[in-house]
Amino acid sequence: MRTSRWALLLLITGFLALGTVAVPQASAADATFVDTSATAAFQDSITFKLVAEADSPIVAVALFWQPVGDPELQAAFPQVDPAQHIELAHVVDTSVNYLPPGLDLTYRWRLTEQDGDVTESEPATLFYMDEGQSWQQLTDGLVTLYWYRGNEDFARNVVDTALRGISQLSERFAINAEEPVRLVIYGDDKAFNRALPPNSAEWIGGQAHPTWNLIVAEIDPNSGAETEVRRMVPHEISHLVVYQATRNPFNSPPSWLDEGLAVYNQEVADSRFAGTLNDAIDDGRLIPLRALNSSFPTDPDQAILSYAQSGAIVEFIADEYGDEALGNLVAIFRDEVSIAEAVQGSLGMTIDELDAAWRESVGYGGDTPPEQQAPDVNSNDDELSNGELIALIACTGVGALIGLGLGVASLIRLRRMKKS
Repeated sequence: MRTSRWALLLLITGFLALGTVAVPQASAADATFVDTSATAAFQDSITFKLVAEADSPIVAVALFWQPVGDPELQAAFPQVDPAQHIELAHVVDTSVNYLPPGLDLTYRWRLTEQDGDVTESEPATLFYMDEGQSWQQLTDGLVTLYWYRGNEDFARNVVDTALRGISQLSERFAINAEEPVRLVIYGDDKAFNRALPPNSAEWIGGQAHPTWNLIVAEIDPNSGAETEVRRMVPHEISHLVVYQATRNPFNSPPSWLDEGLAVYNQEVADSRFAGTLNDAIDDGRLIPLRALNSSFPTDPDQAILSYAQSGAIVEFIADEYGDEALGNLVAIFRDEVSIAEAVQGSLGMTIDELDAAWRESVGYGGDTPPEQQAPDVNSNDDELSNGELIALIACTGVGALIGLGLGVASLIRLRRMKKS
């Protein structure tokens, strides 16, 4: 409908009677990010570069970065002389702040201008990888493998084994993977050792980083690869999937459950576990289940027994109470319950009652007093070549502090000594 002149005049008069109308002023344009690139020199540094411009002098700069999936955001505040055009580089020393290969790092910049305007760059991603190798990549479903030694059949075997490990946990126990996982497989000791944190123990054969859904390990495709793949890959995959299924800020499954399920998920058993467990049963030297709630012993013989015993207890739960009960025991940890509450709520018994039931099932006659126990006998009489290694997976647990202070599981290799 057309408005008459009188109506229009009346409308204008009404506005004037209310006072002066404020006309919005155009706001200053956001700062412009000319360059926000990042480059990495593996095991040395990450350099974040910034070139930016603004109408008002830039007086403060902030850099935020973190590995994808990491709950902790890293921040840096480089000094800058106020100017409308700035260029700077911020360097993170990764020889001190260790990061494993195979990580995606996200980062962004924040600029504050003299007039108070704040502008953030769009998030960008840097793939942090060991540039010393010619990596190949194979992805199937949730699994991505990076490898450089061995043909595609080797890579296909690793990926298929990982997928089977994920499927078994899902189909039998309803423990489901929700996020993609990565495996970075080195093909030789020399290159792999360079990829480990400084001053790493010589027995480390790999590391699992559940927080980052990442496994870094060494498997020589030309030396017993089939056995090692079927032993190591399902074990480590189990750690990542259990972490995803139970993640909460207050609690995590006990070591005996996490490691026991990983042992149970293996397609190839560790050769020393059965003998070590049987000897401990015969000699009255089993470890109390409560003692396996936290990190396992560092003594090699006790570490082997810890893994063997944990695997046997998890197998006992599955056989005696069923796959659903075992799955419930894992799933309940997402509810931030204590270990005692988890065992009671899912199995209807205390930890001590579970321990006693399992011991009875294996015919355990009771603990032998320490003074009556026979000394441990190492298998030094079995001479092996220098190249032969007995592989054992040992978890340093949540107590292990590395890199950004996150728990790390390590694959360890125990070399059986020749008889001197």
